[in-house]
Amino acid sequence: MSRATAAEAQTWDFSGGLGPWHYGGVWDYSGTPELTYDAAVGDGAAKLTVDFTNNAKKSWSEIKLENGALPLALEGYNVVTYDFYFNPKSMSSGTFKTKLYMTSDKNQEVVNTYPDIDLDSAEPIAGTSLKKVNVHIPFEPANANVAYFMISIVGSNTDYKGELYIDQITLGHEVVKDIYVDYTATLANKSKVDINMLKIPAVVSPVDAKADSNTVKLLAYLKGIAESGKTLYGHQNDLHKKVGRGVGPSDTYELTGDYPAVVGMDGLALTGSELDLTDAERAQGMTFVDKAANVGMEANRVGAIVTLSCHMPNFAEVAAKGKKDGKYDYSGYTPTVTSGDVVARILPGGDLNSVYTGYLDLVAEYGQKLQAQGIPVLFRPFHENNGSWFWWGAAFCSPSQYKNLFRYTEEYLRDKKGLHNFLYAYSPGGPFISEEDYLTRYPGDAFVDIIGFDMYHKDPAVQDTWMDSFGSTMELVQQFAQQHNKVAAVTETGILVGNSAMAKAGNKRPDWFKEALQAVAKHKMAYFMTWSNFDETNFDQPYMISDKRGHEMINQFVDFYNQQDVVFAGQMADYKTLNIKQQAAAGTYGYLIAPNSNERICQPVRLKANVAGKVQKVRFIVKKADGTAVAVMDAKKSGGTYAATMTEASLSALGKTVGTVDLQLDGNTVDSVKVLYNMPQPPLDPSLVDDFENYYGDNGMLQSAYSTNIGAGCNVTATLTEDVAEHKSGDTGLKFHYKIGKGGYAGVIKSLKGVDWSAYNAIQFWVKPDGQGQRLIIQLNSNGEDFEVDLAEMAKESGPRLVTIPFSQFKGKQNGKFDQAHVQHFAIYCNTIGNEMVDSNLYFDDIKAVKQ
Repeated sequence: MSRATAAEAQTWDFSGGLGPWHYGGVWDYSGTPELTYDAAVGDGAAKLTVDFTNNAKKSWSEIKLENGALPLALEGYNVVTYDFYFNPKSMSSGTFKTKLYMTSDKNQEVVNTYPDIDLDSAEPIAGTSLKKVNVHIPFEPANANVAYFMISIVGSNTDYKGELYIDQITLGHEVVKDIYVDYTATLANKSKVDINMLKIPAVVSPVDAKADSNTVKLLAYLKGIAESGKTLYGHQNDLHKKVGRGVGPSDTYELTGDYPAVVGMDGLALTGSELDLTDAERAQGMTFVDKAANVGMEANRVGAIVTLSCHMPNFAEVAAKGKKDGKYDYSGYTPTVTSGDVVARILPGGDLNSVYTGYLDLVAEYGQKLQAQGIPVLFRPFHENNGSWFWWGAAFCSPSQYKNLFRYTEEYLRDKKGLHNFLYAYSPGGPFISEEDYLTRYPGDAFVDIIGFDMYHKDPAVQDTWMDSFGSTMELVQQFAQQHNKVAAVTETGILVGNSAMAKAGNKRPDWFKEALQAVAKHKMAYFMTWSNFDETNFDQPYMISDKRGHEMINQFVDFYNQQDVVFAGQMADYKTLNIKQQAAAGTYGYLIAPNSNERICQPVRLKANVAGKVQKVRFIVKKADGTAVAVMDAKKSGGTYAATMTEASLSALGKTVGTVDLQLDGNTVDSVKVLYNMPQPPLDPSLVDDFENYYGDNGMLQSAYSTNIGAGCNVTATLTEDVAEHKSGDTGLKFHYKIGKGGYAGVIKSLKGVDWSAYNAIQFWVKPDGQGQRLIIQLNSNGEDFEVDLAEMAKESGPRLVTIPFSQFKGKQNGKFDQAHVQHFAIYCNTIGNEMVDSNLYFDDIKAVKQ
């Protein structure tokens, strides 16, 4: 049972006014909400007049209420409840969360939790259009004096406009099951890595030919670690985000007396989304970039390597906010807002390019502060790019657009901003079944130092096969790294339970960290990193709640720490003492910037390429689908790029075909994009998802239009079929080949770019099921939320049929309402029912929105 002693409940019932509660500001909310008192709701309530319509694409748009009756002794309390009133008619999409946040008089965070508000359980209020739900926010008890007490209402992809009411706020105590365990483990004495025993190369070739000395040494050290049979352990946000109650900044230190060997930070810290400034720091003029750099310096001081990822904002959303004091506002969390064709628009020549470079200037400022201190950074932008959850994902940009964005970003930071302390990491989402799969969006050896991947263990079961898939993906990445003289790493991994990270209790693989280490140790991975500990509802590593008690996996984590083949900061060798020579990597490289992958070329166009280094001859080669070269054009340098014109004669000679444009430097082909020659864009039909007639029999074109998402040990391939029994009309349909095992899933996703389906009320498609009886999921996404229908019963049959599903039958994963005016993507998934491996085919055709 709970070890906290109950304290007398405190209730603010709003019977005579707002009392100590007052408006506390907003976060990523457009406009200013109004907080007033309303005596007509309940026995009196706080009324918030809000308008989330301009924030409907955002998963987090926050309005804060603050309590001024402080200080307040928190000992003996472990729950806050309140009544939440809303009008269902005031919203057509999304839902709400609530956030409870408290800090102590010692300026320490003591409560930070943000559960969903269960709107489905709300009860109607007689005689009104309102509904009421009791909001329940449990938290871990703490012996602290609260100096700041905040309750927030958080709009999550909602367009709610109207009044919200809050009543009967109670700070109380409830009896809860004690889920924590005693710390019984014994820490081993671990020795430092003997740098003289590592196979460290005498010469390395970072992609930045001007990389500074310590960056060169770090690259050599990582190569030596990868060859040693040891691996470095990393943890995101370890020095500025934590769950534990200790006075220090690190959950890892409270468990082990040591820090991770790799400490991660995200670009969200540079904009204030994952980093806070105290009043004193603001008064001193400190910025978020200053503080983020200080965290990096502290990581370096304790012996850790710094890595920076970037959950970049949607720059169309940033532009829409306008400038404040002459600068763009990059705050908020919008990487999952996938509308706006962002990648195409932030590249040079795009209308959002200056918005993007303004953000890169923040990254550069951070990097420059560390560069001045001789601190290298592992920079990892645009991760999990083969998925469909970020605006840079495969569903929202072509392969060449993604590659060019990665290249342009690196060139801007390196050549324009003078950053020479970055090693560049490429990290799509695993698992992978082939090198071709891994390399679909690889920007090239001239731009990547670290070959990585992200891969999470979803809902671990006692005897599942995730570790096998993890190992085979590492094997593939390791081999590619060795062949291309790169460093291999597991750039993100960890446990996902449900829609969150680790579970607070009931984890089925308590030795997961040791198991993962045993898998990693068999491969030449320089490091593996788990994600952040944000709070007790979102964490990726065990933590302590007191000096002697903590999460149920604390003792197993110490056992993991004690293993000799894992390295934490305390065992790190001082790589800065190495004597390493640098040899320029790819001194000459080039890539196409026009045309774009899958572009339709029906009239003469300018072909353009960026080329660096010494080169004698630059050529463009125009080819048919069979590889026959139709035209060879010598390029001329113009305004920093090389260009030539594809002529009418060349187009005539090509005819109607899917072909390529190749870039050659001194006779060597260095880049190639697939294009469609003399094939005009068919008339736009907003209702059509796909009839599979406009790929001209080319599976590569089809696969460029669909991204994939698969579980461990699973696979999915989309191809075209001409068999008359396998499609409904026209010449071709979709063959959906899937392979799934226990707990597995496999899906394909097509971006619809926010299409307006207001004129329709259902989705229709022809399908030939396979009779395997697996969960066949049809998914639509609006405003960032996935809505699904399960056709498992139909999947038990095998006869072809026309299926029509009303939009009203789609259920949102966040309990939101489907917004048919803003449809972001369509997806087909097959999820496992049972324990056996299933390898089969489904067939689809004529997928479209209809009006019933």
